[in-house]
Amino acid sequence: MNDREGAMLALLQLMSASGGPLGTRNAQRELAGRGRELSESSVSRLLREMDARGWTTPVGTKGRTLAAEGRRRAAEAVLTHRASGSVQHAVRDTKDLLDLLRARRAVESAVAGDAARAPEEDQVLELRDLCDQHAGAVGSAPLIEQPGLRFHRAVVEMSTNRMLKVAAEMMLAPHLDRVEAVLDTILATRRDEEKVVAEHQAVLDRIGHRDPAGAEDAMRAHFEAMIAAVETSIVGGNEVLVQRLLDWVPG
Repeated sequence: MNDREGAMLALLQLMSASGGPLGTRNAQRELAGRGRELSESSVSRLLREMDARGWTTPVGTKGRTLAAEGRRRAAEAVLTHRASGSVQHAVRDTKDLLDLLRARRAVESAVAGDAARAPEEDQVLELRDLCDQHAGAVGSAPLIEQPGLRFHRAVVEMSTNRMLKVAAEMMLAPHLDRVEAVLDTILATRRDEEKVVAEHQAVLDRIGHRDPAGAEDAMRAHFEAMIAAVETSIVGGNEVLVQRLLDWVPG
């Protein structure tokens, strides 16, 4: 999820908890209290976009209230956060890590297929840019920023299947980033990061060609390669290291 979408979901939750219309200035103040420092004009633009999406309804000069779609989105965000928290606590050993990857293989393969049905050009360009960033970061410090993870999140954003998006976002929530960092560490010891980039580019190619079956197959192949790498690492005697890394993930 990008920062703009995250800020809008935070606004939805603020409105959901509010007893009346929420104005721009109060929204800005509440967001700042939650660690989101935005200018008043930025908050105003976000609110207008939420109006256009049918999430909110202006109430004269008093501010905005949630429309039916906004209430649904707010409830969905709460459920996703709670569920992703449960996933975080569930990843405690190498078996859990492999089970998470297998679950992601099923969900994200379907997501990639759905994303390939009618991608918008700017979305394809964003995926291409993320692949380029990833390729440029191979072997360097910027890999800690996880450009590969941002690629997966961008594919999820492209999906129009809400149930698939909820399931995928649950397993890609920001507070699971350290689990992804553990995975990156494992894979970096077993295969060239350039192969990961090539696998992402294969997914991008199929999405760009509007090939749902091909995109689904490419994403599945990517996860199968990751699962095989983790299994090889365990068999190769690194299970203790993997366990220590997972123990580092906060509970």
